[in-house]
Amino acid sequence: MKRATSKGVTQVEFLMIALAVLLVIFAIIEFALYFFSAQMANEVTRRAARLATVCYIADRDDIPSLPSLTNIYPPGFEPEDLTISYLDINGEEVDVSGFFATPPASDSELNTTFGQIKFVRAEADYTFRFLVLSLLIDAVGTTPSFITILPAESLGVRRPESGNEDIEDC
Repeated sequence: MKRATSKGVTQVEFLMIALAVLLVIFAIIEFALYFFSAQMANEVTRRAARLATVCYIADRDDIPSLPSLTNIYPPGFEPEDLTISYLDINGEEVDVSGFFATPPASDSELNTTFGQIKFVRAEADYTFRFLVLSLLIDAVGTTPSFITILPAESLGVRRPESGNEDIEDC
């Protein structure tokens, strides 16, 4: 009789320890995935800012959907989570709505706006949802806003070799 009760106690002890060990293992995996996803969100902003420095301003809204970015999106990241903006020398946002207007703004207005742009900013707001931990508790991993600011380069426009030529689209 004594043996049967000690066998049951051993099984219960094993079950409790195994459950605790599995919970710790899944927590380690979840946090590793969280940190990996946060790093990937940071990489998305870096690549998006780089693309925005060399792509034409009117293509800004297409950049978040490019395969070179969507292939590295972390779980739950959507193109709407990525914002690209253009900044002047003081870091203030430049209104580029003239590039998206139908019909487009006048060439002189676009050239003036184009000349104001000195930096490109890519910003990602990302919220990570834990998989296993969200089953036990509603676990959400908030991440900081990832921001990458790079100096504007060509912005998709080939610069003339001499001052007498017009600016042409790439």
